[in-house]
Order: sequence, then structure tokens, then C-alpha cells
Amino acid sequence: MNNPNIIEDFSSLVAGVDKEVPLLSGEKRRYVNLDNAATTPPFIDVINAIDTFAGWYSSVHRGTGYKSLISTKIYNQCRRVISDFVGADPDFHTVIFCHNTTDAINKICQCQCMDKNVVVLTTIMEHHSNLLPWRFCCNVDYVDLNPADGSLDLASMKDKLEFYKGRVRLVAVTGASNIAGFMPPIKEIARLAHQYGAKILVDAAQLIAHRTINMGRGDEPDHIDFLAFSAHKMYAPFGSGALIGPKECFRGGRPFIVGGGAVEIVTLDEVIWSEAPEREEAGTPNLFGALAVARAAQMLQKIGMERVAAHERHLTGLMLSLLKDIPGIKIYGDSDASLSRDRVSVIPILSERYNHALLAAILGYEWGIGVRHGCFCAQPYVVKLLNAEDPDAAQYVNQIINKDRGSLPGFVRISFGIYNTADDAEYLALALREIMKNGARFPYRLEKSAGEYFPLNSDIPLEHDFL
Repeated sequence: MNNPNIIEDFSSLVAGVDKEVPLLSGEKRRYVNLDNAATTPPFIDVINAIDTFAGWYSSVHRGTGYKSLISTKIYNQCRRVISDFVGADPDFHTVIFCHNTTDAINKICQCQCMDKNVVVLTTIMEHHSNLLPWRFCCNVDYVDLNPADGSLDLASMKDKLEFYKGRVRLVAVTGASNIAGFMPPIKEIARLAHQYGAKILVDAAQLIAHRTINMGRGDEPDHIDFLAFSAHKMYAPFGSGALIGPKECFRGGRPFIVGGGAVEIVTLDEVIWSEAPEREEAGTPNLFGALAVARAAQMLQKIGMERVAAHERHLTGLMLSLLKDIPGIKIYGDSDASLSRDRVSVIPILSERYNHALLAAILGYEWGIGVRHGCFCAQPYVVKLLNAEDPDAAQYVNQIINKDRGSLPGFVRISFGIYNTADDAEYLALALREIMKNGARFPYRLEKSAGEYFPLNSDIPLEHDFL
């Protein structure tokens, strides 16, 4: 289907989209999941691949039995699939399987930035996983954001690189914001970083399932040095992720995690480490996780990332236009429904009538709509978008110390996946209109220690038990 004006239906490719959930009213309705920026449901094809392979699963590397040979072959194939999916240079890059994006970024931190003379440039729009590791091992500075909308200020990045005069070792930036959906100009940033002798790390957790990524050849001025992402955000469960980086950066020194599988030889006095990627994958690898993420990548390639992007652009534009017509709902970040600036399908909103936690609870308990609320592991960016001043931030710290999360700042976040439809967007708009006009149908209580609202006199039984 090539008509750009038609929203395609990919729902048959994804597990669980037809599941019904109970509401406080006693009714059941199809669950509408709009929390894909946190975790996506799996592709059916991924589950089938795991099920088919399960009978052949065995040890990876050095096993001589047939199942072990098959398992090793599959594991190595997964690495090649991921390299191809992100446009890596096989002569320059290596693919290291990790638990998730957080694990991957910590690996880079340990092998590249354990030096108090090193400077890492990042931004306050980052997820905590791309903020916290740097502050404990090197000097960190933050590129300014555009005050009008919270997008990255490229001129500020150039000024910072100029100021440090070659001391910046790494520019660490998100590929797409998990709150506002902004996509910084990665190739421009890469070219700029390389001009000043720095490398670039792209946290692709929010980008990987939504746009084509081309890391480029190692000799290109705008190539991406490091890329990190999580499988659970690209329709592949089983606790996997990947770090793609220059082979040369994983030579010398000690690996981040040491143990079996990462060595060539061990004596009581000496260790000779393996070459990357094996040296960074100590212990028995998560073969099911690697297979899941590789199969998900193949599915996305089969669908076509341009089709994915076009589908989600339609949904995002539709949702923004619907939200603008709902009194009492405010959109943060870029609210342009025409999408004159490209973005991923993440929309933060607030209600004039309800706290973000209460609005999310009403949507879940009364309407069967799954959204996320709060700071989404990006607290400095939320505070910035809300224009909260430093004294407010100090107040929030005191509230946390006193185990009171009841009035912490945050948004309700709407995030689409490939399987969502126009009906999902319209149903959410219907729910929000009704809530803003007539209020909640049931009373709720606030549990301050959790910062969550729960039904006051009734609850939804969690009927499913899988143990």
C-alpha cells in the first residue's frame, strides 16, 4: 500500500492487540495501549521464531554437538542482522549484545570515560540512562535547549565544543526524545563532534523502531560512532539490547564485566582478554534475546521503515489535531498537527482539571486505555518543559525524602506503535473530552508514597495468573 494518505493497519502483526480488559463499570472492552514509548508488545513473528527455535536451543561457542553448532550459528547471524539493520560498517563497528540501552551506555562509560579530565557533552532532554553514568566518572556539560519548545540548540553545542578546545571525548545525545518526540539532527551533530575530535553516542531507544538508522562508514565525517538500543521498545521481549561501536574502542584495558567467555587464557597471574565483541559479553549469552531482537529487526525491514514512519506520522498528526479541540488539555513540546518538523509519535499532555497521575488512572480504570504518567526517567527535562524553577526542584527533593510523591510534576504521555490505529486515537480523544466535561465516574484515593491514584471503593481484579 503506497498511498501516503491512508493509515495502514499493522495490528495483525502484533500479539495481544485484541485482548479485552475489565473496567470499573463491570464491562470489558478492547485494551488500547498508548504506552509504547515504555515497552512495545511483541511481534507475533518474534514469538513464533522463539517457539520454533526452542527445541534446538543449546550452548553457544565451543560446543561440538549439533544443537550447539546450530545455536552458535544463530547467535552469529543475529549479530549480522543487527549490523545491517542500523547501517553499521562491519570493518569499523562491532555489535555487542547487552541487557538493554542502560547496560550499553554504562559499557561505553566504563571503557571510554573513566577519566576526570575527560569531558562528555550531553543535554538535559536525555533519559536518565544517558545522564547518570557520565556524572560519576568524568566532567559533564549540558548543551542548551531552545527556550521556545525544548528542542536541542545546535549553536550551543558548537559553542561548547569550541569552549573545551578538544577536551570533549564524547557527545552523548538521544536519537529521539522519550517525552517530546524531538529528533535532534544526528548527522549534523556527528559531523560537528568529529570536527572537534570527539565521538558521538546516540541513545536510539526511542528511535530504533520508528525511523531508519544509518550509522555510516567509519571514514565518513558524519558517521555514528556508538549506538545503543533496547529490544523491548522494538517489539522483541526477552531482555536484550545492543551496543554498536568502533572495534578499536574495545581494545586494551579490562572489560566492563569479567568472567567466562571474555577471555583467551587465564592463569593465576595473567589474563589475555578476547577481542570484541566476545570480550564484552562475559557469561552465557542471552540467545533467545538476541534471536528476538534480530527477528524484530527483520520484520521492521520487511514492513519498511518508511511505511512505519508514514503510518506513525499520520497517527501523531491526527492525535495532535484531536487534542487541540479538547478544552482544558494542553500539549507540550511541538503541537503542530501538520508535522512541519518531523518527530516520533510521542505526545506529552496535561489537564487543567486533573493531576497527571489521576488522569492516567481514570483513563486506565474507566476507559481501558494504557498511558504513562510522571517524569519518564527524564526528570530534568520535565522540569524544564514545565518551566519549574530551581527552588521548586529543591522542594521536590524534600518531598521524595519524606516519601510523598503526590504532587510531583509530570505529564501524561501518549505514545503510538505500529499496530495502533486511527480508532485508538479517536477513542482516546473521546475519553478525554468526556473526562474534561463530566469528570471521573468513580472516586479515587491518592497513595502518596507511590504517587498513584486507585479506585476508592472498588478495584479491578487481576484475573490472570501465569505461575
